[in-house]
Amino acid sequence: VPQSTREPRSRDIRADMSVECPSTKKSYVLDVSVVAKPYLAEIADKIAKKFGKAMKPKMVGVLANEDPFAKMYAKWTKKACERTGIVYETLECKRTDLEDVVYDLNENKNVHGIMVYYPVFGSFPSFMAGVSMDSYIANCISNEKDVEGMCFTYIQALYQNRRHLKNKKGLEVKSILPCTPLAVVKILEHLKAYDSKEKLKGKTITVINRSQIVGHPLAAMLCNDNAEVFSKDIDSMFVFKKDQKGRGRLCETEILFEDALEKSAIIISGVPSKGYKVPVKHIKPGTIFINVSSHKNVVEEELLKKPGMVYVPKVGKVTVAMLQRNLLRLYEGYHQ
Repeated sequence: VPQSTREPRSRDIRADMSVECPSTKKSYVLDVSVVAKPYLAEIADKIAKKFGKAMKPKMVGVLANEDPFAKMYAKWTKKACERTGIVYETLECKRTDLEDVVYDLNENKNVHGIMVYYPVFGSFPSFMAGVSMDSYIANCISNEKDVEGMCFTYIQALYQNRRHLKNKKGLEVKSILPCTPLAVVKILEHLKAYDSKEKLKGKTITVINRSQIVGHPLAAMLCNDNAEVFSKDIDSMFVFKKDQKGRGRLCETEILFEDALEKSAIIISGVPSKGYKVPVKHIKPGTIFINVSSHKNVVEEELLKKPGMVYVPKVGKVTVAMLQRNLLRLYEGYHQ
């Protein structure tokens, strides 16, 4: 929107607050630094007390693409780890060497966590097994080092709504959840969208994106927490509902995308396209809108004209905090 056409606002409100009555509440933009801060402080405190000057947990981020957003994410991760005391290294390689690099890191006893900056091959079909090469690479990472929670062990646990697993010693450890979906959950908790007992019961949510990295696991997690979740992708619309075993399951729906938006108290969009915008006219006042794409999936000025809106333009800082949190859980569960 050109500067000359914007309606004047007295100020941008970037605050730590929850949504009240949408007809009286001002719309605002949430800076997620306030969400990430307590998690990072807790991690730094634990690292300082537990490790001191001894060898600290180490995470390696593997960069096998030329995506500028991935390179930026790698820099953020390094800086965040330096502040909390975690050892972090970015390792660059050709994508054709990525599988071997991952296997070498699996065997390296000085490395406690591995992440890969996706997409690497994108939707390119797998040469080996799985739907795509990226999903195959995710499954090459040992579950004992998978800080992103994307290997089959953790994805299966997520879709079965199993919160705990057993390590080789037979001890119970928490299952690792995918970092960006987990970051979204933590943001919603901060915004008081979660009830302490019923969690998301009674809330309708629309997730736009059904990738295996973000949209699909996120929809399943929100459904596991009792929400009705509509899942929109390029050419299809589904709804996640709990089955008799309490697991979020993808079901057919005849509801239109626009109708799902109008029902939703929370909308989460992760479309990796600069030109894609969610139609604001179908978003009701008082909605929480979380953008998990590198591109803005909504016209911010139009969204904030409606009363009671909460707009979250980026989740990256919380995602990085969840990466570090997952690393500590892996270290405590598998590497002590």
